[in-house]
Amino acid sequence: MSVKPLPAWKKGLGISLFLSVTAAFFILISHFEEETLESLLHLRREFLFIALLMVFLLWVIEGMRIKLLVGTLSQGRKLSLFAGMQVYLMTFFFAAVTPFAAGEWPAHIYALKLHGLSLGEATAVTVMRAFVTRLFFTAAALFLLSFFQDRPLPAFINRVFVYAVLLSLATVLLLLLLIWKPHFLERLLLRFSFLGQSKSRHGKKIYHALRRELNAYREATRSLNRWQVGAFLLVGLLTLGYWVCFFSIAPVLLMGLNRVVPYFQALLWQLVIQMLTAYVPLPGGSGVVELGLARLYSLFVPGSVLGLFILSWRFFSYYLLLFFGGLVTLNKLKAS
Repeated sequence: MSVKPLPAWKKGLGISLFLSVTAAFFILISHFEEETLESLLHLRREFLFIALLMVFLLWVIEGMRIKLLVGTLSQGRKLSLFAGMQVYLMTFFFAAVTPFAAGEWPAHIYALKLHGLSLGEATAVTVMRAFVTRLFFTAAALFLLSFFQDRPLPAFINRVFVYAVLLSLATVLLLLLLIWKPHFLERLLLRFSFLGQSKSRHGKKIYHALRRELNAYREATRSLNRWQVGAFLLVGLLTLGYWVCFFSIAPVLLMGLNRVVPYFQALLWQLVIQMLTAYVPLPGGSGVVELGLARLYSLFVPGSVLGLFILSWRFFSYYLLLFFGGLVTLNKLKAS
């Protein structure tokens, strides 16, 4: 009797959890001291509750951003806040279980289609969301690096980070091109025009479907010219709010461990790791994220609490989102 192979996302989930948990416990064990138990006994639980609220706030903020983008770019379609939160969790899940977060765009487009958007409209929303996010990361990286020039990164991480910033800037320019000049996609479609002229009924159907969705994408991107300044600023503020909330989970957890860190430096180190993770060929950057953040935070976090911090930070910023994202994904896949 043959064994049915696991789907790719299940393999990715297994690899991600194994590497992440292994790395987190390795850091915990290698830095375990008598003071580690004391820190655990004197844990301030109210800060854990605050961190939990911040995770829920992430769902709400990103759900609002997706809702606003859909309402602005699609042709009169509306998305509820709850639906926007579901789209976010499903997108996070597939981004976390695929190398290079390759599943993020397909999952986001698929989730939007489940809520009534056409393929073209869903693609336009996905491209715009990625553009605003990448623009924020690039600008924040350049600003924080100039602001913290007197606190340089370790040599190897600094070199990799510079390349990551350059790649991020190139990505911003490419996404901007796709938004403002969609006729480049039309030129690409012309390479498949032979399908529309073929005798194959199936080929013609594919070609005309692509043409229809490209028209929908072009109409959605054209609506950007009609954007009010207020709507654009609101999307930017939601993006800023999401990442400030996400990056603030770490300082909150350290306060729960009775440690206070330089807030803006804590943001910088997480920004560095977040940008590097996008180019790590492992699901969710697992292993690399834990070890990298431990290396940077060890500059101002005592070794006795470093392992507890990394494990708790990964729990709130990754495992919880992965768990609820998985629940939403399974529910949607069963219903579709």
